[in-house]
Amino acid sequence: MYDLEGQVAVVTGAASGIGRDIALRLSREGAAVAAVDLDGKGADRLAGEISGRGNR
Repeated sequence: MYDLEGQVAVVTGAASGIGRDIALRLSREGAAVAAVDLDGKGADRLAGEISGRGNR
């Protein structure tokens, strides 16, 4: 859909819900994602999932 290579996206509320879905989509489109959430463990899980797919 979009080519976001070289772009950085900061997603708040990224551990769950819409924020999580947005972070995953942005990473699939090539953006490096900074996932921020009060639920630190959830944000870490998301980061692991994004990294596991070969994205940043």
